Amino acid sequence: MYVTTYYTDELATTLPKHYHISPFTMGYDCGFDIYPRLEVTVENKDAYQQFLDDIIAIYEGVHDDEGRRDDGKILEMPGDTAHSDKVNICFMVGECPRMPASPDRCNYFLRFSSKISGRLTAPAEPYIRSVYIIAKRNFGSRVHFWNDLHGQSGCYGWKQVNDAEKELRELEAAKWST
Repeated sequence: MYVTTYYTDELATTLPKHYHISPFTMGYDCGFDIYPRLEVTVENKDAYQQFLDDIIAIYEGVHDDEGRRDDGKILEMPGDTAHSDKVNICFMVGECPRMPASPDRCNYFLRFSSKISGRLTAPAEPYIRSVYIIAKRNFGSRVHFWNDLHGQSGCYGWKQVNDAEKELRELEAAKWST
């Protein structure tokens, strides 16, 4: 079956009634990309700090029984536990979408996404959509929503996203070792 899809930043997600998902589908992701990539400027660092402040203000006390943590806490900050990510703020739903915790590393925030097609990952979708709205408010036209199910893909390939994450971790590890 051929389905025409249109790229849009709108939040509409309803599939046409004639659209059927194959039982052989491995899963699909949705999220948003920041493109063009943020440069580390005073203006971008300020916007990124406001973005982080908004995220923390909204999600710091939120708990969800369908989250990944036993206590249901959604937002995990660096240093929350011995096992916490030391570099990123993580949403403990789905595949744990994350963002750099420091505005000095805003240039490493390329993508916020998760698989949303399975029982364990579906709870991530409303959080991704909500964070998208917050990102759109702070970064405007740089924020591009996408959904694999609609044939959309992000602005970056997964290699670029994973390489940026690896580089961020290496930079932070070097900072901690000095």
